[in-house]
Amino acid sequence: MRLNLGAGNEPIIATDCINHDLAKHRAEIAVAHDLNVRPWPWKDGTFEQVLAKSVFEHLSIDLVQALDECWRILAPGGVLYCKVPMWNAPQAYQDPQHRWRWAPGVFDYFDPDTPAGKEYSYYTPHKWQIAKRDITGTAIHVTLRVRK
Repeated sequence: MRLNLGAGNEPIIATDCINHDLAKHRAEIAVAHDLNVRPWPWKDGTFEQVLAKSVFEHLSIDLVQALDECWRILAPGGVLYCKVPMWNAPQAYQDPQHRWRWAPGVFDYFDPDTPAGKEYSYYTPHKWQIAKRDITGTAIHVTLRVRK
């Protein structure tokens, strides 16, 4: 089962995918929920994959809290794909709903195989493996695998 967080106007039309957004603004949105309210409305270990493209920058909760919720609802070995804005991207500041911007190494803090992940292991007990990371001029695209 997959979860498409913040589907917006790009829902995934597939029987194995649940589309989420803040409001049920189109028929494909199965779950409307404010992600700032935790716990999120899914049971522990429900999903094999969570997609969060251009979602986390809109939340008032921080990245640690958002990733902790993703970790909770993913099954062991589950995968999170997310896209977040780079700190220096004009688009990151253009949208009045954007609250966060990040540097390329931000996800290192969640992977215990990285220097930052080793040094700051106390940030969260929930650990990830960075499976893939691509940096564009405006965004960080990262694939994280749950370590349980």
